Amino acid sequence: MKKIALLLLVASAFTACTNDEFIKDGDYFHLDHNGAKMPFWVKGNFDSDVMLITVHGGPGDGGLSHALSQGFKNLEEEYLMVYWDQRLAGITQGHQRTTNLDVNVYIDDTEKLVQLIQHKYPNKKFFMLGHSWGGQLAIGYLGTENHQSIFKGWIDLDGSVYGELESQLMKDYILDRVLAKLADPNENHDFWQYIVDWYEENPLPGNYSEAQPYWYVSSLGGDVYDYDKYIQENKIPYGQLVFNSMFAMTYYSSSTDKLLWADSINFTPELENITIPSLMLWGADDGVVPVEVADYVYDHLSTPESMKHVVKIPECGHGPQNEHPDKFFFEISHFIETYK
Repeated sequence: MKKIALLLLVASAFTACTNDEFIKDGDYFHLDHNGAKMPFWVKGNFDSDVMLITVHGGPGDGGLSHALSQGFKNLEEEYLMVYWDQRLAGITQGHQRTTNLDVNVYIDDTEKLVQLIQHKYPNKKFFMLGHSWGGQLAIGYLGTENHQSIFKGWIDLDGSVYGELESQLMKDYILDRVLAKLADPNENHDFWQYIVDWYEENPLPGNYSEAQPYWYVSSLGGDVYDYDKYIQENKIPYGQLVFNSMFAMTYYSSSTDKLLWADSINFTPELENITIPSLMLWGADDGVVPVEVADYVYDHLSTPESMKHVVKIPECGHGPQNEHPDKFFFEISHFIETYK
């Protein structure tokens, strides 16, 4: 849950608001389902016969903001893109329950979204892309009830699949690098030793419900490998986002922090049901969902070897779409053109 400075709240009172600033292109609509009113933004190349449905990370992060990433902007030049905010994420509204959640609610939402998109945009060739938690949700959806049959292929972008495995891999990623920091006399040993001590007290933290490992990964460059390069590649107008767009304050916040229900998810059986063309596109230095997960997904997919591919991008953390937008675009467009 990201915190919002009081200064922003005060400043908002003096800032004009033009809600259409960021939705002037494409189609914008909502899906009402099971208590949630979820926004969808369809934009890009409407002349393309390919439609790429994105499934965002979190749970709780927004999906509409993918449209701000240079990598996704590049894809919009060639394909028609679908961005959406899941329940309890972004600017989704409605009377949504926050207790007794389970992943089947999210899978059902995804199914209703796909049905709506099929109805509104017939005769398209569909692909799905899931990032981080969205990769796990995509696997859960595609690997059940033959949902994959309407898709030409899917892209797993630094995606989760098995929480307990990823928690251990994240721990290994962190401690390997922390030990190197402790061996460097120029480093702040108290800070790095604190992380070692934390893991001794918390040997198996929840993959989603414990925030500390994500902080430690960020301090080691496993979220964004090169922050300066990230800023150069993604010139995001944060002030306009807060004050002059539909993202508003939600750009900085998450709607749910009760994520114990997600810790125990293991979608390996669903993964083994997937047979369609698959691309695992990963930051080689990702510490949030470490790169070993890409190999795990590859090994457990039932897709024929000739139609499943792993691409690991050097000097890249958890967001190739932000850190290496040109490589991101090249690999995904090549995949789509191959299997459409």
